[in-house]
Amino acid sequence: MKILASEQVQTWLAALPPEAKRRVRVALRKLEKGKGDILALRGELAGFNRLRVGGVRVIYSQHPGLVLRLQYAETRDTVYENFLEVLARRRSE
Repeated sequence: MKILASEQVQTWLAALPPEAKRRVRVALRKLEKGKGDILALRGELAGFNRLRVGGVRVIYSQHPGLVLRLQYAETRDTVYENFLEVLARRRSE
């Protein structure tokens, strides 16, 4: 399985402290194998999944050809609201 990351996720990951970055990378390697604390999202975010890594969430989508696209990542207290805003901006463009 191939993982592609949005610019936001790449920037967010680069800014993490070393230990947090290591935990996220370990979780992403597990995600490639379909493992980890993953959950299909519902409601306005139906069609997306989330990967939980401690206090952070990575929202991703699955695409044909065994591709996972990491859409957005942030702390759990703001990730869903911020991602909904990103989606609204994308739709209005």
